[in-house]
Order: sequence, then structure tokens, then C-alpha cells
Amino acid sequence: MMISSSTKLILLIGLLSPLSAFTQDDDVKADAAISFQQNEEVWAGQQVTLNLDLKTTGFSFSNSHFNLPEVNGAFLMQTDTTTIKLTENINGETWQIVRYPLALYPQKAGRLKIPSIDVRFNTSAGFGRTEKAFEFQTRPLELAVNLPPGVKEGDMVVTTTSFKLDHNWQPQTGTTKKTGDAFTLTLSRRANDISAMLFPPLPVFRVDGLAAYPQAPEVSDKSNRGDLTGERIDSIIWVAEKPGTYDIPGIRFQWWDPDKRELKQQIIPGLNLDIQSSPMDETTTAISDKAGQLDENLLWLLLAVFAVIVVVFVRLKFGQKTPDHPVNTEKSTFAALQKACSGNQPGQAHSAIHAWLEYFSPAPGTGSRPVTLSEFAVICNDKSLASELERLQEGLVTSNSNWRGSKLLNSLQGVRQQTNQRRTVQSKVHLAPLNP
Repeated sequence: MMISSSTKLILLIGLLSPLSAFTQDDDVKADAAISFQQNEEVWAGQQVTLNLDLKTTGFSFSNSHFNLPEVNGAFLMQTDTTTIKLTENINGETWQIVRYPLALYPQKAGRLKIPSIDVRFNTSAGFGRTEKAFEFQTRPLELAVNLPPGVKEGDMVVTTTSFKLDHNWQPQTGTTKKTGDAFTLTLSRRANDISAMLFPPLPVFRVDGLAAYPQAPEVSDKSNRGDLTGERIDSIIWVAEKPGTYDIPGIRFQWWDPDKRELKQQIIPGLNLDIQSSPMDETTTAISDKAGQLDENLLWLLLAVFAVIVVVFVRLKFGQKTPDHPVNTEKSTFAALQKACSGNQPGQAHSAIHAWLEYFSPAPGTGSRPVTLSEFAVICNDKSLASELERLQEGLVTSNSNWRGSKLLNSLQGVRQQTNQRRTVQSKVHLAPLNP
């Protein structure tokens, strides 16, 4: 049987094809390299782009993976999943390259060492060919980092050509407020070529009588064709717990502009607060003064009739039924607190509990001032009560609050009962014997 020349050519190709594929798979080459995309001097806080290149003489990549190392004195991160595809001719061979841009943020001046990066990926010589796995370690790099003039060593600095800062106080300064009122500072920072996680947190001003509640920040990064913009929004809520004058200090922000080589700053003004007593506080103060006078008169009465203690008992018993007696006043004040808790009204409950605390002895070292909520929780040594008082504070400053006062009321009723029992025992201990 005669075989045509075209048929012979087809058979020859069929016989050689498997051998050719095997040889190409064995000859496929791969590599991994890292380089800087920075020709000018580098400043602390500035974004430096590192290019991680995966290379092959084959047809494609798959199962690519790399581990970013910890860099002492800097943050190294992948801010965008976008890759860049390139080709390169080396010694007559065509290499396929997949580039991963990485962001490096030095935080201190000096020689910065970037450790090796572990890389692995698969590549094949052509479509449908057997894949071959490769693993590499890039070479370590060093980078010289400069500290911007005017920045102290160890300070966290933001280096960017575009920085914008906005703030808002609610309510504004100069207003006269009452105890229980809240004041909120909202601050927004936005900059190019920086991740929002690198903005330092706001300092929190704390002082006795003015409770501070920092809120969780809103942090977001936006990338547009490799251009990164970071934004962070912080807010702090202060609640006035006591009357007085408070000055919340301003906050200074600074950043370095590498193009203009200028250290810029912006100061957010503080807030001056004149806190006066709420109507409930004024009523409580008047009642407390009257109660103190009655206690003093009662002491003189006890000393005068010490020899006839039975008469003292009778007078004390009838005195408890007098409308102006402190016990009656404590009962009515606690009733107002009970009503506010039952009605799930955090603002009224906050004022009522301060009024009721006037009947507790001052905490050691506080002078003659009333006990604060935090001191009250410590004196009672009641974790459940401390937790409910914290929930009351949160309900006071949170919009659309679903605060419920039943648990707080139960804890306060238990504390009140224990306090009354202790006072009864103490009064019996201090009584003189009937027949000395």
C-alpha cells in the first residue's frame, strides 16, 4: 500500500509532538524579583512602592502566593489587588511578568531593611501543558529613610502632598449647659498616598466631672488605578457629670509635604464649657442642706437627753413621720428615680440618681462633694450595678437608645436595702445602756 507524502508528514508530526511538549515543560524557566519604584529621597511616613515581579518563560501563571514579612520600623502591605502584566526579552528569550505593587510606609529615619519575601507559583510551557511548581525567596533590600525637619524622633508622621482635615463641635462653644448634657467632636482626615490605618488616633481629654466616650473610628481606603486615598473619621462624646467650668484643649495635627519640603500643621480649637446645675441638682442641693441642718439639731437633741434615752427613741420615731425629715425626702427622691427607670428614660434616670446619691456619705478624699457614679460603683463593690451604670451612660449619649432601666432599678433597690439595714445596726451600736 502506497502512503502519500502528506500522510507521512502528519504521522511524523504526531510522533514528535509528545516529545516536544515534554522537552518544553522541562525547559520552562521562572524567577521572582523585587525592586523599588522610588528615584528621589525617601521620608518617614511616605508611601514607597515596591514591585514584586513573578517571571516565567512559559505561557501562564497559576496558584500564585507570597507572604509579606514584618519590617522593623515600617508597615508593608498590599493596598490593591490589581496586577500589571509585562513582557521582557532577556538573552533572546521572552519572559512573561506579573507585577504586584506593594506599599511600604517607613516610620523612622535611618537604614531600613526589608527581609526576603517567600513566593511560590505554577507555570506551564503552553496551553494544556503540564504545570511546574516553583518556590523562591527574593533578595533582601535596604532603603535610606530621612526624618522631616521639625519632627521629633519617635513621633508618628504623615507624609503626603494632599492632606485635608475637617471638624465639627456639637453644640458650639460659648453655650451654657446643664449637667447631663453631651458634647461631641467629630473629626475627618483624608490624604493621598497613605492608608487610613496609619492616621494616629485622637488624644482623649479626661477630667473629673466630664466623662469621655471615644467612638469606634470609621476607616476606609480607596484605590483608583493605583492611586490610594485614605480617610479616617473619629468622634468623641463628653458628658457633663458635675457643675463647673471645663476647657477641652485643642488638638494639633502636622504633616510633611515632600514636594514643597514643608512641615505643615493645623490646629483644631478646643471647647470652653460652663456647666451649671440642672433643676434636679438644685433641688437636691437644697434638700441636702436642709437634711444636714436637721441632722445637726438631732445630734444636739441626743446629747441633751442622753440620760433619758427612752425619750430620744420616742422622738426619733415620731420624727421619721415628719414630712420634712430626711428619710421622707430620701424616699421621695428614690421614688422619682424608680419612676424614671420604670419609664426607660435615661436622661431623667441620670439626673435622679445623682439626686439620690446626695444621701450617701462622701467617698474618702473627696471632701464634702457628693459621690460620683464611678465612686458609687466602687463603694458598693457590685459588678452588676457597675455594668448597669455604664449602660446608663451609654444610653445617655447614644442616639435611638433602647435603654431599659429594670436591671438598674433592681440593683439600686438591693443597695438601698443593705444601706438602710447597715444604718439601723450602727444606730443601735452607738446607743448608751439604759442603766449605766
